[in-house]
Order: sequence, then C-alpha cells, then structure tokens
Amino acid sequence: MSGTKKEYTLLAKIMSIVMPICLILAGVGGFRYYKSKETKIKRQPPKKQAVMVETVEMQPGTYQSTVHAMGTVKPDQQIVIKSKVAGEVVSISSDFVLGGLMKKGDILLTIEDLDYQIEVKKAASELEKAVSDFEIELGSQKIAKEELNLIKQAGLGEIKETDLALRKPQLIQAKADVDRARADLESAKLNLSRTKVVLPFNALILEKNVSIGSLVTAQDMLATLVDVDLFQVEAQVPPDKLDAIKTGEVSGSKVVVHSRFSNQEWPGRVVRFTGRVAPNSRMAGVIILVDDPLGLNRKERGGPLLLDDHVEVKIMSRVLENVFSLPRTYLRDNDTVWIYNNGRLEIRQVDFAWKEDGVVFVRSGIRAGDRLIVSALPTPIEGMALQTASGSRS
Repeated sequence: MSGTKKEYTLLAKIMSIVMPICLILAGVGGFRYYKSKETKIKRQPPKKQAVMVETVEMQPGTYQSTVHAMGTVKPDQQIVIKSKVAGEVVSISSDFVLGGLMKKGDILLTIEDLDYQIEVKKAASELEKAVSDFEIELGSQKIAKEELNLIKQAGLGEIKETDLALRKPQLIQAKADVDRARADLESAKLNLSRTKVVLPFNALILEKNVSIGSLVTAQDMLATLVDVDLFQVEAQVPPDKLDAIKTGEVSGSKVVVHSRFSNQEWPGRVVRFTGRVAPNSRMAGVIILVDDPLGLNRKERGGPLLLDDHVEVKIMSRVLENVFSLPRTYLRDNDTVWIYNNGRLEIRQVDFAWKEDGVVFVRSGIRAGDRLIVSALPTPIEGMALQTASGSRS
C-alpha cells in the first residue's frame, strides 16, 4: 500500500512538470500555425504624382506703351490787369464776376474819360499851333535867303551865308515843336483809350478788385485773369522714362488726363520738360497742354478741368513691336517665368522691353507658342513633372 502511494506521488510530480511544458509547446505550435496562415501585404514605394498647373499660350504682338503719372492743373496764361490811368470806374461788364467767362476784346470796365478827352483837345490845339509856327518859320527862312541875294546883287559887300543868317536853327526848333506836339497828342489819345479796359484773350475771372464808383490810380490792381483756351498740367514722371516721351507743340506725345474729382477725361499733349528733378520725389517734370479745358467749344458739354486739381495722366510713349505682354503676377523670383515644356517645368530668365503698372513687356526669354504657367507651385524645381488642368502631360 505504501508502494502504491509513492508511485502516485511520483507520477503527480512528473505530470506537474510535463503538463506546463506540453501547454507551452502547444501554444508555440498554434502561434506558428496561425502566423503561417496570415495574409502578407507587400509594401511598394509611392508613385510620383504630376503637379497640376494652369497655362496660357504666349504670342508676340505690337503694343502702345504708356507712362502713368500724377499732375497738377495750372493756367497756361495768368495775368493781373492793372489800371494805366487814374479815375473813377463808371461801368463794369455784367460778366465781370468771380468765375465769370469773357471773350477776347470784351470791355471789362470803363473809367471816367472826360478829363482825358480834354487833354486830347489841348494836345490837338498845341499841335495846330506848332504846325502853324513851323509854316511861318519856313516863310521866314525863304525871306532871309531872298534878302541875302538882294544884298549880293546890290554889291554892298560880301555877306557870308551862315546857318543863323538863313534861320536854320529856328526852323529846326519849329520842327521839333511840331514833333513834340504830335507826340503829346498821341499820348493823350492813348490815355483816353486806356479808360476802357479790354480783355487780351478769352478769360476766366479769378479775382475782382473794383466795383462801380471805385477810384483807381495808375498801377492799381483791377482783376486777375486766366486764359481759358489752354490749361497746362505739370506732371512728375520717372527720369528713365523721358527718352520714350516726345515733346513739341504739335508732335508731342499724346496724353489722356483723368480727374478723379469729376471722373472726366481730356486729351492733351506733352510740349516740354521742366528741366529739373523734384527734390523730394526725385521725379522729372513734364508740361502737358490741354486745349479747351472748360469744354466751351465742344458739341457735347462735359465737366470742366479745374485749376489746382490733382489729376492722373497717361502718356502714350513708344510703340513696342514683337514683344510679349503679361501681368506682373506671372513673373517669378529674379525676373523669371515658369514654362510648361512637355510635362516638365522649365524656369527661364526674361529681359524686359518696358514695364508699367501691373504689366510688363518681355523682349526675350519667351518664344511664340510657349505655354506660360500662371498657377502657383509650392516648391518649383527645374524639370519637375507637371500636367495641365485637362490632364495632358504633353
């Protein structure tokens, strides 16, 4: 009985050691079985995707280049009318008001002229007396010559014919009196004519300094006038653009003047340069003339061009031939462009024929038929794969 118990105890010990080992081996075998049945996924390197871009086809053309600038409207002629005679203002034109428009030859005002009419009569009378004295002196000279001849014929002695004996100084004096009297008459008539102040050109009244009844003296200011046939615009342009701008009364570059205030436009022409650079902006000055700035001779009346208005000017400069026009936004770093070339990116340097606000004109670096990339690329690399929005890579 005791032997059987010992055998059972030994068997129990063996089983306690063998069973865990069997369980472990069964678990390892099961893990390997299931591992062998697992579906294996092969990793493949990602395929490179072509970047999609938008393009435009480039073709050369002929373009009118322009220079954009700002300017200020100034009068072409502005004068201050002053009285040349003294007196009381007795009449004034109904158009002689601030902002009034008057035509060349119109009478602005009249100064009382009675005293000047009297001066004309006095001068005329003095001239008549001087002419009479001159005629008398001519007769006296003739008599003096005859008397000298009679003395010679009578043999009363040798008498020398001096200027004094022939009354030549007296005749010269009489002629000088006539000339002085005639000049005095002309002066009196001129002063009489100056009692009527006549406009020298078609004018806009900027200032009015007198009224009816005003007493004026010579050199008193009467009015300030501006010629309305022409205004000028002094504009500031970059100095490097001057060689593209023509000047001249007839052949100067054409200009479009635009006022933001009235939203109107007027044609003009560049007539000359100012010959100096503005100290603050370092821009060069050009003078632009605008005909009929108030629109007085137009069939269709528009808003007037106002003095001292700040305006925009667009100067038509040189004509550019066989160049490519593109917005500045199509330019890339360091004056380059992106070209779509058979599904690859090509980066090209360009050379400019002209630059304007928002637009550039390319002389070289682009060829006819090139497809210019206009969309953005996050990391542009020469030769990178591209495709257009249509899906084409050719």
